[in-house]
Amino acid sequence: MHVRKWFSAAVVPLLLAFAAPAARAATCETSDIVVYGGTPAGLAAAIQAGRMGKSVTVLEPTMHVGGMMGSGLTKADVSVYEDTYGGIARSFFALARAHYDTKSTTRIYYGSGWAEETLRRMTIHAGAKIVLGQPIARAVRSGRSIVRIETTTGRRFCAEVFVEASYEGDLLARAGVPTILGREARATYGEAHAGAQPLGRIEVGNRTVLVDPYVKPGVPSSGLLYGVEPFVARTTGEADDRLMAFNYRLCVTDRAANKVPFRKPAGYDPALYETAARFLQTLIAERGFVTSTHFIGNSVTVEGKLDVNSSRYFSTDVWHIGRDYILADGAGRAAVLARVRNYTEGLFWFASTDPRVPKNVRSYTRRYGWCADEFRDNGNFPRQLYVRQGRRLVGRYVLTENDLMARRSFDDSIGLGYYPMDEHGMYRTVVGGFIADEIRQSLPGGKYEIPYRALLPKIGDSLNLIAATTISASHVAFTSVRVEPTFMVIGQAAGAAAALAKDGRVGAVDMARLMSTLDAAGQIRKKDPTGGRR
Repeated sequence: MHVRKWFSAAVVPLLLAFAAPAARAATCETSDIVVYGGTPAGLAAAIQAGRMGKSVTVLEPTMHVGGMMGSGLTKADVSVYEDTYGGIARSFFALARAHYDTKSTTRIYYGSGWAEETLRRMTIHAGAKIVLGQPIARAVRSGRSIVRIETTTGRRFCAEVFVEASYEGDLLARAGVPTILGREARATYGEAHAGAQPLGRIEVGNRTVLVDPYVKPGVPSSGLLYGVEPFVARTTGEADDRLMAFNYRLCVTDRAANKVPFRKPAGYDPALYETAARFLQTLIAERGFVTSTHFIGNSVTVEGKLDVNSSRYFSTDVWHIGRDYILADGAGRAAVLARVRNYTEGLFWFASTDPRVPKNVRSYTRRYGWCADEFRDNGNFPRQLYVRQGRRLVGRYVLTENDLMARRSFDDSIGLGYYPMDEHGMYRTVVGGFIADEIRQSLPGGKYEIPYRALLPKIGDSLNLIAATTISASHVAFTSVRVEPTFMVIGQAAGAAAALAKDGRVGAVDMARLMSTLDAAGQIRKKDPTGGRR
């Protein structure tokens, strides 16, 4: 090839590719409000602000919006407390009921693809702009205010107000706002259930059972089974950096026309599932049987689909990876995602084919497969890892276990939450030669108020940033806050506040106007002692 032609065909496109981000960086794409994270919270914020006439840009790191509601979590955590949620959340649930002709008043179900598309349309209809594939690289500040977000693609996005709506808390971290990752000590906020919890061996019914944790049973020098960590001495109630187990919420079906059989993943390693095999053996020894539905469950949602979540003893939960995932860079997170996906696909191959699994369980599991009409660009496997908790803001008010248990009333309540404070998958180790798990019972749930101050960094930390997901809450309180309907409530309030913030000062919002705006939008903000609403 002639040198000049070769240069034009090969080198010039590369130079332009490198030059393009630099050229884009010379300008800033400006809107009134930038929301980081196309989660249900982020989209609710964008919808509310857009309806109030503000220009809004939603930056989503991946190529899909909807967060967990668009990625396998297809039953809303609403239950009989559905009237806790008004506004945009209620509108979404109403659309789901109408679309699927669901009569239930205690559960809301929907397909992942439908949820993603519905939330996207609601956002666009409100006038907000969605920009996909924009992981945050840095947040540039001027004094106490964020000026712009720069993404890994080289684009820059400027606004007066920024909303943190990621599950990981990446905007908070890039903006240098104080956060916490892990559990506070009991003494920090005077919470009875804070910090490290007691360890206990596995119980089946009322009996404690012994599950050997070693690769070669009874031989500590052979190493620990997958998912079991070495014992580390600690004091009950002390602070630590542990997070709840992450997993993928799976969508499976037994309808032949829509079923994609479970597949053996590349590099499948049967040894990864020896822990599960030993739990199965133990259950059989204690009970005489294992329920056929153990891996799949029976959580039917819509169109013959099941929402598969974690279960007791062993499951889709992958323990002890949370901190590594949250603190990793893009490549590091991708590696964790690949590892968790490989493990999860392998778990269902194990459950349907391995002779260590009882025949009745294998036969039942093989009845199911991935849903052909979901996640078509991802091998029918969910795209979003269930990040049950990431970084949390340390803000103007920290919502605690005591607030939730006492159903404390706040003058600046922007909405209600509801869900038990459930902690699971924190620490699996060895005590006395057998597997032991951390134990904390789920704490009672009920309607509770969420103060606006819990969405705001301290005045000295940031003036124009609002948290819609990773709010200022203790670990114990956040184990309730973390559900998607509550996130939508917080997101809607964050969007309203962002729209009302003069000169971007979110802490100086006229509270009377914010409350009246939320009331007019159908938000349920207050709970009276008899359980009614106003």
